[in-house]
Amino acid sequence: MSAKWRTAGTVFGETDAPTQGPDLGAPSRPPAGTIIHGAYRVVEELATGGMGVVMLARDEQLDRDVAIKFVRQELLADEGLRARFVSEARAMARVRHPNVVQIYAFGQHESVPYFVMEFVKGQTVQALLRSWSSGVAPPDLPLALRLLDETCKGVEAIHAAGTVHRDLKPSNLLLDSSRELRVTDFGVADRLQRRGVNGELQIVGTPEYMAPEIVDGSEIPPELSYRSDVYSLGCIAFELLTGTPPFAGESTVEQMVARVVQEPPRPSARRPDLTTAFDDVVLRALDRDPATRTPTAEAFRRALRAAADQTSEPVRILVADDDEDFRQLLSTSLQRELPGVEIECVSEGSAALAAFDAKRPSVAIIDLQMPGIDGMELTSLLRGRQGAQAMPIIVITASGGASEWKRLAAMGADGFLVKPFNVKDVVTLVRRALGDRRTVPPPIFSPP
Repeated sequence: MSAKWRTAGTVFGETDAPTQGPDLGAPSRPPAGTIIHGAYRVVEELATGGMGVVMLARDEQLDRDVAIKFVRQELLADEGLRARFVSEARAMARVRHPNVVQIYAFGQHESVPYFVMEFVKGQTVQALLRSWSSGVAPPDLPLALRLLDETCKGVEAIHAAGTVHRDLKPSNLLLDSSRELRVTDFGVADRLQRRGVNGELQIVGTPEYMAPEIVDGSEIPPELSYRSDVYSLGCIAFELLTGTPPFAGESTVEQMVARVVQEPPRPSARRPDLTTAFDDVVLRALDRDPATRTPTAEAFRRALRAAADQTSEPVRILVADDDEDFRQLLSTSLQRELPGVEIECVSEGSAALAAFDAKRPSVAIIDLQMPGIDGMELTSLLRGRQGAQAMPIIVITASGGASEWKRLAAMGADGFLVKPFNVKDVVTLVRRALGDRRTVPPPIFSPP
């Protein structure tokens, strides 16, 4: 391994704090009002980092906001690198995928290279992880799996265009207002790994998500180059599933050395309620040897999906019903049919909301007729809660019919049962709803 490293992390996204990199000189910041590429009027700075600066601009021809990333000129001082930059920029612009930020144009402004990109207004996955780590609940597993599914699809599209990302990380995964994911900042870092004037390896990227072969500068066959992105996907998956990164260190060098000399822990060791089906999948993506690592982003996506499909059992069930005797009967029956499941019973809608906020359930079973917040309103309020979009909701009632079910289904309820019923029907409905919501990404329901 090289004795010296220099790193320059990339930054993109309006909610991210600047990433500190080496002192490469101040990046060019065109002042507000500057016209770029004949159509884009600069508005303000969004973010800055080791590779350059991102500016918000207005497309005056198509009347839309765009983001423009200006790459530091000195990073492309070598003419060979600059030629590859142009070649790869053309490949990047050909990528058309709903989970990849669209490249509209590229060029140079006062000799500084830039990309004009789709502007995604929302937050990054990094911001979402911070919100999870600040709370008492673990990451929302169904949401994490959906985001990983979309990330893998986007990365596979980038690879299909002949480009290696090289800097996949949560802050380069953007979420729009509907929490649909886009991969950004692809295709640049691949061309900016190089040797410095003193022979030290200068790495553009982020140590927490960087493949070992990138860290130590190993030469690998070109056909394996895409697997460095698979390693980064493994790091992201570990963090989304457990709430913590696989490797830690007090310094950048410690983080980089850790992934070269240490074996990653099992995800289930960090999160006990996580099924061990994910362990082999994530650990294979984190294999230090690219030759035995998961071969493609698509293979990793399918493996994650298979691991998720192996478990259709609920971990925690929230029951909301104002009939105390029925609550006790249902709880006892569910415990008998689903040994080991955690069940919390509440008597009305506001208590159900408080219970959800305190500890997210994997399934909610709620009564349609309750005083105060009834089952209809509670279904709507739960679907508006962050992290509840993928949680099955089963509504039970002593009366009701097709009209009620139609309204509930429109709000996002997964099942409707009329009392009296066999508890095995509830269990079957719960398992089916969990399986459906793992197989098909759930719709996004916004608060009213």
